[in-house]
Amino acid sequence: MAGSMKTVLDVTVCAHSRGGVGRWINGLSRGLSEISSEHISIDIPETHPDTVCPVSGVLSVPPPLWMKIPFFRRFMIGSGKLEASREGRIAGAAGVPDVIHLSGVQPIGQGRRKVVTFYDDTPWTDPGSHTEETLFYAANLAQLVRNGAAVLAISRWAAERAVATLGVSEGLTGVAGGAAEDIFTPGEPDIDFLCSLGIEPEKYFLHVGSFVPRKNIPFLLRCFAAADLSGKKLVLAGAERWGMNIYSELPANVVVAENVPDQGLLSLYRGAEAVLVPSKEEGLGLPVLEAFACGIPVISSDGGALPETVGEHGKVLPVSSETDWIEAIREGASSEMKAMAEEAERPTWRTVAENAMQFYRSLI
Repeated sequence: MAGSMKTVLDVTVCAHSRGGVGRWINGLSRGLSEISSEHISIDIPETHPDTVCPVSGVLSVPPPLWMKIPFFRRFMIGSGKLEASREGRIAGAAGVPDVIHLSGVQPIGQGRRKVVTFYDDTPWTDPGSHTEETLFYAANLAQLVRNGAAVLAISRWAAERAVATLGVSEGLTGVAGGAAEDIFTPGEPDIDFLCSLGIEPEKYFLHVGSFVPRKNIPFLLRCFAAADLSGKKLVLAGAERWGMNIYSELPANVVVAENVPDQGLLSLYRGAEAVLVPSKEEGLGLPVLEAFACGIPVISSDGGALPETVGEHGKVLPVSSETDWIEAIREGASSEMKAMAEEAERPTWRTVAENAMQFYRSLI
């Protein structure tokens, strides 16, 4: 077909990340598959032998046949032959596309043009807030850019930071944006699910995000405690955790909900008075989009891309101002804030994929 373009997206990272990175790549994969019959999403299962890739319709790149021979397998893996063989195996399974969008977890594969995703600049500006593994992936990404890869950013703010941090030209930088999953819609929460957590509709504030330092959870806990709200609770819903003990001396009015499935998360959003996003920095802020998709008010920090994502549809506060945060929590969600949230735009992953495809085409 005239104008057709073959694209490959490596979604291997989704098996490693249950947080925003994995959700974003998963959504992009679905969107690209929806708009293009020439798109293939690939996974390298040997990099996550104990974890199943959650992306539907993915093409698994098979390991070499010699992986079935125990002694030979150990020798070949030890000598680096397994990784060295990946490029050829990817080409054998998916062909050589016009554009290959690579994962920092598995930065190997050939295409007429290579693309990487830029989420935020904290691996470079605040390396102490990341694991050694994440810093290793960031180094892979930077090397790919030095070797000529283009950058697709998840927000305008992230695109600007990619130019400043990696030295990539603006002509090789695109913006895709983000979206909430289709499941996130306005409606009534599952009361039984909320009761199982000891909470009631509109009698709690919600924070959604991994339990990691840059989410600024200790700051949020201090502000919520200082607000001294009678009968209100704070729910912390997250998937990944490192660098902090979230269970350390939590008061009775703070509820922790780990690894909540989307159906449960939907009820948490629908029942919340407001969603609180105090992050020191975010490259996009998927919980903001998910809250808006459910028609729920958002109180956010001004860290990173959050002012861009929230826009005029929520309350944006200085990231380090406890006074402002305490006051906002005490005031809660006004009818005006609810109306603002309900009027927010609801982008789809199809729109995100169309933005990505437009950028891919600009590179060819």
